[in-house]
Amino acid sequence: MTNFIKAQKQKFLKIFMTIEKVIKDLGLKIKNYKRGRPKKFKLSHIIACFVYKVKNRINSFRELEYKINEDEEFRKTIGIEKSPDHSYFSKWAKMIEEEYIEAIARILVREIDPETRVCAIDSTPLRSSRGDREAGVGRCVSLGFYNGYKLHVLATVEDEVIPIVWWLTCANIHDSKAVELLYEAKIFGPDVILADAGYDCTKWFDVADRLGIKFVAGINKRNIKDFNNVKNILRAQNIEFLRSKEGQRVYKQRIKIERLFGKLKGEYNLEQVRLRGFRTYKRHVDWIMVTYLIELYIQKNENCKFSFKYAWNNL
Repeated sequence: MTNFIKAQKQKFLKIFMTIEKVIKDLGLKIKNYKRGRPKKFKLSHIIACFVYKVKNRINSFRELEYKINEDEEFRKTIGIEKSPDHSYFSKWAKMIEEEYIEAIARILVREIDPETRVCAIDSTPLRSSRGDREAGVGRCVSLGFYNGYKLHVLATVEDEVIPIVWWLTCANIHDSKAVELLYEAKIFGPDVILADAGYDCTKWFDVADRLGIKFVAGINKRNIKDFNNVKNILRAQNIEFLRSKEGQRVYKQRIKIERLFGKLKGEYNLEQVRLRGFRTYKRHVDWIMVTYLIELYIQKNENCKFSFKYAWNNL
């Protein structure tokens, strides 16, 4: 038990040091005003607590406050005497998520420095509470009709599977409507983007062509009556490429993003059916993705080989 506590303390110390490095790179801090009491907590303390929330599958800020106050080792590791109040968490969560979380994710991706030549894009269903009025009704192969949201992710798929862009929508938004992700993908300079048949539409091919990206999508047979007489030139070229040996070899890498979703759902509790409300679910998703990137950054610094294994299978 003592060895387990030491291992956990060492792990969170690495996470905390990574958070402080990211904050330093971005020049972020909680301002101390001349009037009033000095701030008890640094921005790194707050972010570390949110990562702790993800790692321990905590659902609310009240529960987070309670669990941190119970965990003396964690408090000592990040250097606080007691947990911030749950209302303090709520206040800073809103500010960080609106202003900084995208920048934090970008700098983590930059530090990890993955090979972005070949990327894949896909979505995964996320069920929510039945009473969630903001959720949409979607349909997928594994669940059929479901109530909730959909997470669209663009990830590298060559040597490492690193999520570099993500977007949460209601479940009723079709994959083909998430074309804005291509514009965000351009920042990372991919040469090829792989997608399943749900993205096989003229708009995606046209946008990718304007951005100078080769877009490869599975063939949606519902949208094609005659494979030998496809009107759109880009879609016709896509069909020819998928029929070639090179196309089949490259397209096989797309399946890796499915394994990424499996890891995020299995180890990080990505799908949380107790949550309700778009903003609440987005907060849940954003902090999971940031936590995952932080841990990938630590693994990269320690020269650990990328693996889809769960943490408990690496012991």
